[in-house]
Amino acid sequence: MRAVVLVAAAAVCTGGCGACEPSPPQGNDGAAASGAAATASAPPPPIDSARAHPPAQRLACRSIAVEGDVHVETTVDAGVVPLLIEGLVPTEGWLALGKGAKFVAKDPRTTRETTFRGPGRVRACVGYAEESWIGAGGFDSTMGSGESPGAEEWVVTPLAVIRYAAAKLSVDVRPKEETLSVTGGGVAFLWLGDDARFRLVNGGASEKKDEGWIRLDGSAVSVTPASGTPDTLDAARGALDRCSTLAKSTRELTSTLMAGGADAAVVTQQVTSRRLARAACDVANLRISALPPSEASMGLAKSLVEANAAWTTIGP
Repeated sequence: MRAVVLVAAAAVCTGGCGACEPSPPQGNDGAAASGAAATASAPPPPIDSARAHPPAQRLACRSIAVEGDVHVETTVDAGVVPLLIEGLVPTEGWLALGKGAKFVAKDPRTTRETTFRGPGRVRACVGYAEESWIGAGGFDSTMGSGESPGAEEWVVTPLAVIRYAAAKLSVDVRPKEETLSVTGGGVAFLWLGDDARFRLVNGGASEKKDEGWIRLDGSAVSVTPASGTPDTLDAARGALDRCSTLAKSTRELTSTLMAGGADAAVVTQQVTSRRLARAACDVANLRISALPPSEASMGLAKSLVEANAAWTTIGP
């Protein structure tokens, strides 16, 4: 049984690096200083620090190509802070891209490259990991860069989460529709929010879910809201409810494992539940961080901190 517990503990600490955030990297080059100043002046960032216990320190991604207007979102009096070529990509806060603008982020650990297209609002390398948030705009993966067994990139949108290890993935997020396409022989997996609808445009995809995820194999799909849009307080509250439910289930399964009263089936359930909780809480986080500041949105943010702690905590 000790082996089962050790496996479970390892599963909690791995397989979801995008949920981990260490202390910010140290550095004194101009790009790092600009990024730090922009983050300090920016509106309150998404709640990454509450998501998991930090692993060994990681380096932030760098922008290896920038075209057009790409800048860090800051307060009005902070001015415009452009993203510079070979500059550090902020791991907290959002980047705004003008029409026709784009930039390429490169992970210093895996060398994975991801492209972001405007007009849009995005976050790259969230939590110093292979995770991207697309509030609006476009995303493209680059096959052959930084791909290794078990290393997945997660792409979070207002309606869904897509994860892949090696695939040519393109994502476009618009107010009333998100389109996702996988080409080049790769495979990706799609998780949908409760208020999202899925439609196959072409290629191979199945409505059947594998542990809560839809397999996309050479597919193009459309994801739309079941009603309204995901940028409202009610939509954020609904996403948080699902996040909290899955986080609670994960915490209960983890407690069972750590107490030594579980078999291999419970180990599998815990790993599956934790992955689903991460996806649901990522969507909730994205939606909440897009809301204008208010007492209600601050209340949701506080509840999100608690939910994130529930699914990431190993001990009691």
